Amino acid sequence: MTRCSRRGTTGARIFLDLRGAFEAPVTGFSEDPQITRANEFAVSEVLMGEIIRPGSVPMRLAAEVIGTAPIERLDVLHGAKVVQTARPFAASDLGSRVRVIWQGAEYRGRGRETTWQGQLTLTGNRIVRFAPVNFLNPERKIVETSPGTTLAWTSVTTGNLAGIDLWLDEAWRGALALETNVVSGEVDLATLADGTVAFDGGGLGRNISVYRLPEQDWSRSLALQHVATFAGGADLPVYVRVTQSDGHQAWSSPIYLIA
Repeated sequence: MTRCSRRGTTGARIFLDLRGAFEAPVTGFSEDPQITRANEFAVSEVLMGEIIRPGSVPMRLAAEVIGTAPIERLDVLHGAKVVQTARPFAASDLGSRVRVIWQGAEYRGRGRETTWQGQLTLTGNRIVRFAPVNFLNPERKIVETSPGTTLAWTSVTTGNLAGIDLWLDEAWRGALALETNVVSGEVDLATLADGTVAFDGGGLGRNISVYRLPEQDWSRSLALQHVATFAGGADLPVYVRVTQSDGHQAWSSPIYLIA
């Protein structure tokens, strides 16, 4: 049996493990049977990268990650769709730290970069301090154009993310206005609880999102469990994506469920 346990990262040496288990034996393949003649075998436990014909038997997925920075989120994806998210903190841990993230690209391939020219303005509150998130180009900086209320920036994303962390004087007061050359919007901080407010900027996954994080650093490890049931039809790649607080990400290879 061939096992392929590959994963990809944006550069950080993140530990990521993904395994699947079935309550009854299912069919595994040594190669992709749609491409070449493959050996078949019975299997009840699988690793990332394997190709499985599960029939009606659900797959119990177990994922574990150990990061190089605090873990922000661990997402389970069925194809391109996020079906479950785990975080190593609770809503009660959130407070005056608010993250503003912009991400995505124009399209796939060369010339996909998006240049962001942006400004945020806080009213009814005050920014005590701020910090860049994943600003990779030293010539691109965040500028405080009005002390405690207004920040401006120029940034480039090519499918990755960048952003700003804000520490507010009062956690639940004020409004945050975001203006960029791609997309703009406004967030009422009184209603921003443990969810995410996002503004779609078109292109390839291009958007601005605003959400809260714990004020101090938190856990660098996280695990989750997930049950995937294959309904048949098109192949279903099941995989996980981890995002760290410093903006680095990692992806597992999928476990492919096929008919």
